[in-house]
Amino acid sequence: MLLRKVYSNQASFRTVEFNTTGLSFVVAKQKYPGSNEKGKTYNGVGKSLLVRIIHFCFGASANDYKMFCEKLPEWEFFVDYEIDNKKYTAKRATNNPEKIALNDKVISVKKFNEKMESLCFEIPEDISFLTFRSLIPFFIRPKKESYVAYNRPGKTGRDYQALLYNAFLLGLDVALAQKKFAIRKEQERIKNLEKNFKNDSLLRDFFTGNKDVTLTLVDLEERIKQLDDDLSNFKVAENYNDVQLEADKVEKELFSLNNRVIMFQNNIENIDKSLKISPDINKENIKAIYRESNIYFPENMTKTLDNLEVFYDELISNRKRRLLEQQNKLKLEQQNKKVDVEILQKDLDKLMQYLGEHQALDLFVSLSHKNAELKAERDRLGKYQELQSEYKTKERQSEKDFIELTEVTEQYLTEIEPDTVVLRDYFRSLAKIFYPNSVAGLTIECNDGENQLQFNIEAKIESDASDGINNVKIFCYDLTILFKGHNHNIDFVFHDSRLFDGTDERQKTDMFKTVYQKFAQTNKQYIATVNQNQLDEIKKHISDDEFENIITQNTVLTLTDESDSEKLLGIKVDF
Repeated sequence: MLLRKVYSNQASFRTVEFNTTGLSFVVAKQKYPGSNEKGKTYNGVGKSLLVRIIHFCFGASANDYKMFCEKLPEWEFFVDYEIDNKKYTAKRATNNPEKIALNDKVISVKKFNEKMESLCFEIPEDISFLTFRSLIPFFIRPKKESYVAYNRPGKTGRDYQALLYNAFLLGLDVALAQKKFAIRKEQERIKNLEKNFKNDSLLRDFFTGNKDVTLTLVDLEERIKQLDDDLSNFKVAENYNDVQLEADKVEKELFSLNNRVIMFQNNIENIDKSLKISPDINKENIKAIYRESNIYFPENMTKTLDNLEVFYDELISNRKRRLLEQQNKLKLEQQNKKVDVEILQKDLDKLMQYLGEHQALDLFVSLSHKNAELKAERDRLGKYQELQSEYKTKERQSEKDFIELTEVTEQYLTEIEPDTVVLRDYFRSLAKIFYPNSVAGLTIECNDGENQLQFNIEAKIESDASDGINNVKIFCYDLTILFKGHNHNIDFVFHDSRLFDGTDERQKTDMFKTVYQKFAQTNKQYIATVNQNQLDEIKKHISDDEFENIITQNTVLTLTDESDSEKLLGIKVDF
């Protein structure tokens, strides 16, 4: 893929046309160099914005362009490019950023990226994370953060993703990388399960070794079986509570009747005692008392005593008759109450028999809940036991897989060593231009550590702590990917002026001389945005002819802070 042109539907936009091959520079100038006047700087003229616009047209997430679209309503941006000698135009409007028109055919951003992925990269099937959007930043770094690390130009996410992108572009077998990632993920999955079990209050004692899982499971099975049997024989009485209340009522009545029967019996016994009591003083006794007292007992008094004795006998007789009548009445009432007691007792016995054979619904529910709790506890312990066995098996298997994968990878790296030597030496040759006395190169090794990364890929330049060494490393790495990389159909590298900030003047000069040499007579493009002060530093170290050939003749656009119309958008916009 080669970039041809960036333009807009707005007349104020400064159209950028790149050279077909070789070098293309977008230069930012200050009208008054060295001025500290607010707004009069290299920033804000549109150098980095140009990169953002290209990514916008190349399917970047609309979420990253919300303010961009809000500030530029009704704007449409176009990028003309070429892939395998076929011309393409991508158009994306700020009013409808969810769609992209590819050669006038409007499609979703997702479909556009899938199309670009098939055109630009040879991504094998069943490999996650490798996409057009994850790989294109290696050729046009999108943000300021893209210039921090040579191997992380975009949203690389985890270390594994960064490794995968770099391994793919360097031509390594990404299936090996994915294999180790999968093995490690499975290990982490088991460990997370174990961690979750450790947080379970039920299982905590088992993890600490205070309880035996097997014996506890046996005990639980016995308790569950007993409850299952009880529940299977359980007869639920929906009217259990009503019957219980009826039984309580009958029991109270029976208690009251029994008390009445006892009371009748007591009264009958008292009458028996009364009947046995008879007066022990009669008429003769009274006379004897008088004689002993030498008291004369007159004749009329004798007659009176006779009458009194008759009266008393009648009284006793009447009393006895009344007591017997009363006793008979009590006996009859007692007999009747006994009959009632017998009836009530039978009713109570029937009710109690029913209650004994049936159970209340709430008790059934309670037992069911208890049974469910025991089964849940059994299942959790069973899963824990399975996890222990699975973890040990997986642990042994993963160790075996790691060893086998390491052996395969080391053998693979030995077999492709001629290819990796090309990468190493090309990066080294570039690095030596800037640090001729330093050990440098691109190393690719097997990573046999307990992590997700199957390869160690490192761009090395062993030198003193130079402020610009990281920029040089990025420069050398990007050119290595472009010229000696694999699996891509990208023929350009686009660097922002940030790459040259903080880089030594001579090294900066060497960068431009290098790209002039490397891109001459090739079908590839080197595109960069450059500040005028950076060009002024370069000019000190090369001849006027060299400056003319390298810079002047390849400057495709000059942006200045002189007026808004001289900026990329041609208008004033604060993002």
